[in-house]
Amino acid sequence: MTAPHTTTGGNYKDGSADIFVYPTGIQASGPTEYPHFIRFIAKRSYTSTNSVRGTKNGEVVLYMPPDALKTSYSQSIGDVEMGGFISLANSQGAGAAASSAAEGEGGDAATAVSKALSVLRGNVAGGGGMNIVKDIGSTMVGGALKAVAGTQGGQAVSRATGQILNPHKAVVYQGPGGFRTFSYTFVMVPKSADEAKIIFEIVKFFKRRMHPGTGASGGINNPSSVTLTYPDEFEIKYNVNRKPVDGSDSTKPLFKIHNCFMESFGVDYTTSGLVSFMDDEQPLTTTISMSFKETQLLTKADIDEGY
Repeated sequence: MTAPHTTTGGNYKDGSADIFVYPTGIQASGPTEYPHFIRFIAKRSYTSTNSVRGTKNGEVVLYMPPDALKTSYSQSIGDVEMGGFISLANSQGAGAAASSAAEGEGGDAATAVSKALSVLRGNVAGGGGMNIVKDIGSTMVGGALKAVAGTQGGQAVSRATGQILNPHKAVVYQGPGGFRTFSYTFVMVPKSADEAKIIFEIVKFFKRRMHPGTGASGGINNPSSVTLTYPDEFEIKYNVNRKPVDGSDSTKPLFKIHNCFMESFGVDYTTSGLVSFMDDEQPLTTTISMSFKETQLLTKADIDEGY
């Protein structure tokens, strides 16, 4: 990386190479009191032609604040109720047959009881009396209770038998939980008039790059403005001891970040709750808060690359 240079008069045109640095002591190499910093590189997003996408639209280099050293990962894990289907499908003997027959003939409790009695008579005639209790449990609960489950009658049957349908809940993976988000807060106190101008340019840079453009000249309410262009994407790069965090060393912590859109930007010009300005009307303190959302979901391959 070449040493960041400070520009005090940004032109903000697409493809601009302006770099705004705070504090001005941040350097890419050599001794510095700010060895850890973050680079926010604005790039053109989706356009009607692919030739200009990714064009650099300027850069801001800021010290690394404490709230930068955190991220979170999530996955969407749901649960489903299989109901009595599994137990009925896997059960053996006449109980399952009677329950299935009951459902085929209307699924009501009376039919289930009738089928259960038929099964019991068959068991007794065939010398299978030892299966009577099993048949009662699987048929009456699996058929009668299932037939009226969810009704007041079903609740009464549950109370009388002391049993409910096994919900057979299962955990189901539903995909990535969402895009990662990153939030930063920077407190900037200028040490000179020139540094105050740089802070002014940094605020303007982020405000402009996070907003869309119009398809025609003028504001968003211009009748000829039918479409809006995407705002810029931001490439966020961490630098520790002046070295970029690129994920090449799997033994090092921290993480890389895919391109992001800026979701929110806030600026506060008060100083300890007071209104204070320099002689040139620049505020003594400028606090900015930013929130970004990553544009790609992560997979194992991304984790292996240091994200």
